[in-house]
Amino acid sequence: MRPRRLKVEFYDPEGVRHSIAIDGPVTKEKVGKILDLVELMSGTPQVPARALELSPRKFDRLTGAIISQLKGRSFTSPEARKMFEATFKEKIPLSTVSTYLTRLTDRGVLERQQERLGLVYRVKLDEQKQSLAPAPSLQPS
Repeated sequence: MRPRRLKVEFYDPEGVRHSIAIDGPVTKEKVGKILDLVELMSGTPQVPARALELSPRKFDRLTGAIISQLKGRSFTSPEARKMFEATFKEKIPLSTVSTYLTRLTDRGVLERQQERLGLVYRVKLDEQKQSLAPAPSLQPS
């Protein structure tokens, strides 16, 4: 049975406590949206790229692999997908890779440029060790 009430609490970089609650049916989509908001508001703590590659989350593993294997050169989303699938022996949709690359660009980990053949990404030089920590814990009430 799914929880009827879900509450997420976290602190942003300025130390302000935020609390979000869902009353009623809780779905994966609702939880995903809340966690995206939490990541945006709480910032991105630094975690070594190798540690991210051990995470069960595809986003973390892709981030770690990009930082450790693709830094110092430009790459496209199909190249990132090919690298992920070769590294982790696991399929990942190109649309998912594109979404994750957009999030990494929004968070300042990657730079994005429009080139003749499409979008090209590059790990920012000053951000090559920056990545994401696991999301805050969820507390069913």
